[in-house]
Amino acid sequence: MSARRRTPLPKEYRALLDEQLVERACDELPYRTRAYEELMRRHEKLMFSVCLRLLGNRQDAEDITQDVMLKIFSKLHGFEGRSSFKTWLVRVTRNACKDWLKKRAISKHYSEALANEPQEHSTVEYEEDRLIGLLKHLSPTDREVLTLRFVADLSLQEIAEMTELSLSATKMRLYRAIDRLQELATDTIGDYLQDYQVPEQTDNRKGEKP
Repeated sequence: MSARRRTPLPKEYRALLDEQLVERACDELPYRTRAYEELMRRHEKLMFSVCLRLLGNRQDAEDITQDVMLKIFSKLHGFEGRSSFKTWLVRVTRNACKDWLKKRAISKHYSEALANEPQEHSTVEYEEDRLIGLLKHLSPTDREVLTLRFVADLSLQEIAEMTELSLSATKMRLYRAIDRLQELATDTIGDYLQDYQVPEQTDNRKGEKP
């Protein structure tokens, strides 16, 4: 994702927790944007990563990330603190991706874009593109569960609530998606996933509505 230059913010903003920044941003917006800018600085890479893995195309991911940032600007007051800000942000990002896919009806285009996406020279980006290529072999729901678990780092309980699946169904889909990727990748990605254990869940937090 291309780097963006921003005016340095006062150190006091960087020391605040997400929820404290949200409270301050709600007081500041729309006349001042310092707290909002710090929130976006912290989470822009996460939003882009979620978009990239759900959409499979870098330019589309860039566009939707920008759309989500604008949506957060206007809807930040909708965050009520019933979940972490990151969980709420991932939900908004996920919904934006699903809406975009539905409106554009690009399921076929998405698969073709993944297959034809040019290779990057960077080793890190090459591995990332390779993973995106493997994800196209999974069902949309399995791909989403993997993205929310490994990219957004959400708990299984949070994923279950966000996707409206039961906790047992979420675990099953995660196991199945990992097994499928192991079949497709026998080197770095497979080695990373083969020792992963689905944890038992004790988190009963309710999801935040965007």
